[in-house]
Amino acid sequence: MASFDDRERRAAELAAYQALWNLWRCPSRSAPTTENWETACRMLQTYYTVTKARQDRAACEMRIHYLQVAEPLPQLADFVPPPHYYGVADAQHQLAQVRHQYQLARLRHPVRDAQRLKELETTKALYTAMQVADARERAAETTRRREWQRSRWPKDVVLDREIYDLDGIAAQVERQNANIESRVAALRELLRTGLRRLTGDVDSPPPDPGDGGDIAARVEAALSAIPLPPNIASAVTVGYSQSRRQLVIEYQLPGVEVVPKVKAYRHVKARDTVVATARPAGQVKALYASIIAQLTLLALAAAFAVDATHRLDAVIFDGVIDRVDPSTGQAGRPCLISVRADADTFAALDLSSSDPFVLLQRLSAKMSPNPTDCVPVRPLPQ
Repeated sequence: MASFDDRERRAAELAAYQALWNLWRCPSRSAPTTENWETACRMLQTYYTVTKARQDRAACEMRIHYLQVAEPLPQLADFVPPPHYYGVADAQHQLAQVRHQYQLARLRHPVRDAQRLKELETTKALYTAMQVADARERAAETTRRREWQRSRWPKDVVLDREIYDLDGIAAQVERQNANIESRVAALRELLRTGLRRLTGDVDSPPPDPGDGGDIAARVEAALSAIPLPPNIASAVTVGYSQSRRQLVIEYQLPGVEVVPKVKAYRHVKARDTVVATARPAGQVKALYASIIAQLTLLALAAAFAVDATHRLDAVIFDGVIDRVDPSTGQAGRPCLISVRADADTFAALDLSSSDPFVLLQRLSAKMSPNPTDCVPVRPLPQ
């Protein structure tokens, strides 16, 4: 009986010993995964600690990176030491210890991982707060720098947002000068730009054959649709006389301030300031007179373009401006240009390539001798 028990015990020991060898030969947690986790633990404990993460955003970011490395799930083979060739008698006890250690590790793993995830979320919140604080500081510094740049400009200059946001006074000056040149170029091309739009857009239905219909309203709509620079906002009143077959346009002209009073700005590096070069008075006067002439011809062209069935014999244009007379303090509407154009004469004009002043002379227009000072002319009789 004893020998039978010994054989059973011996068989159990051999089975346990064989199990230990088999487990020891089995692959445990993959080496790369384990190495990554061990490296993460070492970096978190040595370099990217909680204290350092609170002090430095880069360290906080790296702490998040390493906290994202999860601990691999424990495997039974992880707890098997190399079996001894002479350890058959102790194999059952060793196998029991291995299984006990494995069970404890499996119980502790989710607790440790929950702690890791909690620390990860806390660190992410810290990183977000640091990002917000850094962004506020950068924004405040940017505002301080831009306000300092703004203080280098003349006090009466209002910079567009896109120019205000530029880094560097030189870049701001370059963009501001480009904007001025663009504005002046647009003012010089009012007539050509408007004529191109009229050629493509005017498509008026024939008026009522009985009374001329709504031609005045359609002319007013056509004038309002003409593309003009943003700093030119015109108000138009149009009247039609069927008996005279005549259209009367009262057009509110822009003021002289539509012409940029500054020709250019320059950056004086020695003083870090911006200095304005005024536009000569002669240039201002000439450009303003040109604007009035171009708007006049453009309005006449729009009126005749709408008259597809040739019901208009003539169009009278009065260009007025709202102003307060500095000598009296009274508000007024002086007329700066008045012209009557009959259909045949106007149709013979080459609007696209001729000098606007020459064209107006051919129409016998009455123009203010000094429009910048709002010297009026007498409107033509209607």
